[in-house]
Amino acid sequence: MTSLWSRLRKLFVSDAEKKLNRANRTRTRCFSAGRFEQLESRELLTVTYHGGALLNHVEAQSVYLGSDWSTNSALTSQAAALDTYVGYLVNSPYMDMLTTAGYGVGRGTSSAGATLNLSLNKTTTGITDQQIQADIQAGISARQLQQPDANRLYVVYVEPGVVVKLGSDSSRTGFLGYHGAFGGRSSSGAAADIRYDVLPYPGTPNPTPGSQGYASPMDELTSVTSHELAEAVTDPDVNYKSLGWYDDRLNGEIGDLTSVETRLNGYLVQSLVGKNDQVISPVNTGGNSGGSGGGGGTITLSPPTNVSASALSSTSAVIRWVGVANAGGYRILETLGGTTTVAATVAAGATSATVSGLPAGATVSFKVEAFSGTTVADSTSVSLTLPTSTPTPPPTTTTLTAPQVSSSPISSTSVALSWHAVAGAQGYRVYWWNGYRAVFIGVVGASTTSVTIVGLSPGSTSQLLVQAYAGASVANSNWITVATPRRSITGG
Repeated sequence: MTSLWSRLRKLFVSDAEKKLNRANRTRTRCFSAGRFEQLESRELLTVTYHGGALLNHVEAQSVYLGSDWSTNSALTSQAAALDTYVGYLVNSPYMDMLTTAGYGVGRGTSSAGATLNLSLNKTTTGITDQQIQADIQAGISARQLQQPDANRLYVVYVEPGVVVKLGSDSSRTGFLGYHGAFGGRSSSGAAADIRYDVLPYPGTPNPTPGSQGYASPMDELTSVTSHELAEAVTDPDVNYKSLGWYDDRLNGEIGDLTSVETRLNGYLVQSLVGKNDQVISPVNTGGNSGGSGGGGGTITLSPPTNVSASALSSTSAVIRWVGVANAGGYRILETLGGTTTVAATVAAGATSATVSGLPAGATVSFKVEAFSGTTVADSTSVSLTLPTSTPTPPPTTTTLTAPQVSSSPISSTSVALSWHAVAGAQGYRVYWWNGYRAVFIGVVGASTTSVTIVGLSPGSTSQLLVQAYAGASVANSNWITVATPRRSITGG
């Protein structure tokens, strides 16, 4: 039998510059049109400590909000790249910069990212900050996310096509990212301060990276992530409790008061300000991605080989290559109409990447660039002419009957689901009700008619649903309610 709950746990365990609203202390990162000019150094100390909490050694976990992160292969690759980036950032010269500046924080650690497979509203209504807080709390309560503690920070990346609303502001017109905190609970019910960053995905309905001066979505995401993470560790309880490091004179946090950006280990990051508002930037050491950054030696890279490009549709392509030793990651360089841009950035272990949003019928060239620190090595160029249109498959007309599901507890933390096979079904999807929405937790093939759900809380009541599918046709079972005992079931 297939254990789906453990798969769920793995999936879950997926700029106006910031302005201060004196009434509610909301911080939001603005679009480039509203960025501050670089500030000159001042003799007087203006960034001061207000007594609030600090994340001295941050424990970051990326949270990928929305089912697209696990069902879209390009986004799955990008999530892996973002995981690599966050792991590098929290244990890099970027954090050393904060230590040197005297902010009382230093290098930290990261946990594997978790995907929350939720169906998000992709209309202009979008999702609110309160919904995001509820999603984080649900993931914590179900032990799908790492547990909150004094240094925990959840870095939430929202899937493409979703508007995020924060008070009267929205990601369509007001900000590229923000950070916040709220009072929540651990999975055991203990009170906890929960700190988080939110990164809406760049592009329609949100502003495009190009409109904000970024070469690619990845550049925007890495820059905004560095901004929000730096402010979250030095002023984590914004709009919640006491301020940490803050500039009352200019009403801003340490990322708000400069728009300077730089490259660190190949990633675009934002510079910050020191205590007297002078611009400070991280020192590139030339070390490997994820390394200690303690001086870094010379890195030798060979160009990626066996590079190929194949059309997936009239507007997308997959690029494949053979990886090279010592690479910290790979960038896909796209040349179209004489202009070269970074189309994607992926982790060191990747050997393929998907590029979308290409013009139908266009001829595009690609190179794969291996990088480690400031060292790069480019492959030879490969060209691809995209088709002018993508054939539309005929509609699926299969009629399915609803699965008839039964359940029973196996232990204090697991239950068994079983159902009769549905004629014509290509497979079955299983959903769990988290209290306010259905959460996709896994899929099995047509020949499987039973699964075991594990990792439940002793003495809890769960609601589960099985959906038969064939192409676009689906048929849902009734919601099945099953309770686990407070103690393990013993005997035969």
